[in-house]
Amino acid sequence: MDFKELFALMERFEKSGLSELAFKRNGEEVCMKKAVPVAAGPASAAPLPVPAHPPAAEAGPSHAPDTEIIRAPLVGTFFRSAAPDAPPLVEKGDTVKKGRTLCILEAMKLMNEFQAEFDLVVVNILMDNGRMVEFGAPLFEVRRA
Repeated sequence: MDFKELFALMERFEKSGLSELAFKRNGEEVCMKKAVPVAAGPASAAPLPVPAHPPAAEAGPSHAPDTEIIRAPLVGTFFRSAAPDAPPLVEKGDTVKKGRTLCILEAMKLMNEFQAEFDLVVVNILMDNGRMVEFGAPLFEVRRA
């Protein structure tokens, strides 16, 4: 399953009334779960998002108007390099071509290379190496090149 298919599946799941989804195809498996609010008032119709950062960062990172935030496409562990002794895949200030690997997201013991979807410049790296990330967690602040 490529990232476009995964993103489409996640978008459909998010819009659905389902709280869990397990999808298997050709030996690949994707499991998704929505956070369910503990106490929902009458005005609350949708599940509450799970914050990806401590409460001080609930609003998400602020960024310059000419930059974009690249977010985690799945739940997993964020790695800046392909191996513990390897250099980081990208650094702050790097110019990156579309298709180049930005980071590795480990999910269900699979190492998933997360690639740039467009030419960009890395303005800031927003996640610490080895940290567990939620779906939608901010990973990089970038500027289109």
